[in-house]
Amino acid sequence: MTPRSELLDLLEELGSIQGVKGALIATSEGALASGERSGLSSATANDVAKTVRRMTVASSTVGVPLQELLINFGASRMMVAPLTDDATIVVLLERDQAVSPVRSLLTVQLDDLRSLVEAQGQEREDDAFTQGDTELAGIMTGDLAPVLRRIRGQFANHVARTGRGSAEADELMREQLREWLLCCNPSPYTLPLLIDGLGQFLNDSPIERAAFLEVVQASVSTRG
Repeated sequence: MTPRSELLDLLEELGSIQGVKGALIATSEGALASGERSGLSSATANDVAKTVRRMTVASSTVGVPLQELLINFGASRMMVAPLTDDATIVVLLERDQAVSPVRSLLTVQLDDLRSLVEAQGQEREDDAFTQGDTELAGIMTGDLAPVLRRIRGQFANHVARTGRGSAEADELMREQLREWLLCCNPSPYTLPLLIDGLGQFLNDSPIERAAFLEVVQASVSTRG
């Protein structure tokens, strides 16, 4: 089951509480999955998400990060609670109904919701990085994925210090991953070949190359 589908399952569980009209996760891009399984129409879910997003940005701007918030409007009430810097859980309920059971369930679910939101964000980032390449997607979602993500981040940092951008760093990383796939079976034992190949892209900056090779060894030794 993917992080997205697990998130939707948890939202559906919240929405099944008596007195709850709908539940969604608001992000900078709108409602997660356009409000799918939120109990709301896509348009309504995205409108709510945008409103909540404006509230969270405004709160952060004045140095008062948003905490749990209950907002009454007409016969309804909205419960808002932060998950991550870019995601907020929103539960719409009937006025004076369901606050206690919703709060109790959220207390149980909150860590899972945060972890799944972060995992889905990483999933989207991996999809963008692999650009539809099934072989790259395979290793970026396999057992070596955590250490490869760290290596990718460290490589990007050192490439940036040579005056090149993140897009170029990603292209170089993709190029070297493809070379690695061609020459050998990806495994912890062949990671040094990948790392050496990446280091060669920094040959014009010996200090950065040495720094990259030093820091990346820690990623390999603490893989996973």
